[in-house]
Amino acid sequence: MNPSSNFWEDRVKKALVLFVALVFGLASTGRAENSVRKKAHSTKAKVAAGKAPLRLVKTILLPDIEGDFDHFGIDLKGNRLFLTAEDHHSVEVFNLKSNTRIHSIGGLDEPHNVRYLPDRNKLVVVDGGAGEVKFLKGDSYKPIDSAKLLEGADSAVFDPASGYLYVAAGGKDANLDYSNLSLTDTNGDKHLGDIRIESPILEAMVLEKSGPRMFVSDTAHSQVLIIDREKRAVVTKWPVTGSQNNVTVALDEPNHRLFLVTRTPPQFVVMDSENGKQITSLPAVTGADDMFFDAARKRIYVTAREGHIMVYEQKDPDTYSLLAKVPGSVGGKTSLFVPELNRLYVAVCKAGGSKKGSKVAKVDIFEVQ
Repeated sequence: MNPSSNFWEDRVKKALVLFVALVFGLASTGRAENSVRKKAHSTKAKVAAGKAPLRLVKTILLPDIEGDFDHFGIDLKGNRLFLTAEDHHSVEVFNLKSNTRIHSIGGLDEPHNVRYLPDRNKLVVVDGGAGEVKFLKGDSYKPIDSAKLLEGADSAVFDPASGYLYVAAGGKDANLDYSNLSLTDTNGDKHLGDIRIESPILEAMVLEKSGPRMFVSDTAHSQVLIIDREKRAVVTKWPVTGSQNNVTVALDEPNHRLFLVTRTPPQFVVMDSENGKQITSLPAVTGADDMFFDAARKRIYVTAREGHIMVYEQKDPDTYSLLAKVPGSVGGKTSLFVPELNRLYVAVCKAGGSKKGSKVAKVDIFEVQ
């Protein structure tokens, strides 16, 4: 056989193998890209087809409760939901399976925040009027102990690694021009100390898990305070530009993005959580009070007193859009997103006098779709 003939036959065979591999590779890549595109556009398709990202599935009426609500707490294993009714001086308890109210914890002054600690079967309540953190038994709700803080104790965030509860106290509600960020040890039920903040209004706070930083909304000065939890000190301040009165905050830690909502004017603001650079902003809703990042769906949910629930979509860390403006109820500013249950709980206060809103206080339960 001619050697040159073998040479060309081998070259042709190799070329055919490479061609077939290239065709299959392109087809596979195309299928993968199509799959990614389909997933990325699935939410938009659902919205376009009339399937909103949130669907109201249940309403729990609270006809005996007047006044405002502030924050939720949850006991997943025990199937309980807690809600602070600050003007009713109580914490309301709900069963997550039956979606009914099962108890009302009274004897409180002005409860703002509540946290259930399952490993200690303990309920921790931030009582602003009394200026205390109160510790209750998780089953009987009987008092265990309390830790004294300044009056006006309100916003709080819990660090499960240390067992510390950080509470914003003092400030405007205590007729002071400064606030304390008070450290309370939930293991020993003790007040450990304070970080003095030169601001009369502190609102929402969020902790990073990978480091010692805490991000605090300094509403009075329209800025974000970055606090080092190990040093117990403010290490830097980031101004919010283009709008004022930032209230609520959420964190996408893997992508280094900090989300804020301001009230004047209402804006949804995205910051780089490494340096405070403002990435983008979008119009928000009036009277925003709570916000949650849905990492699985790349969404941000914002609830506000005005009544609509704003759902933003994160296309990538730098690109965001308004996915939907879901009708809710006027007065529905307090909320809790529970990813394990695929639910968004919204507390709606009763409208007073001739104001628009609900004729009765209630908790609206939305399924996340």
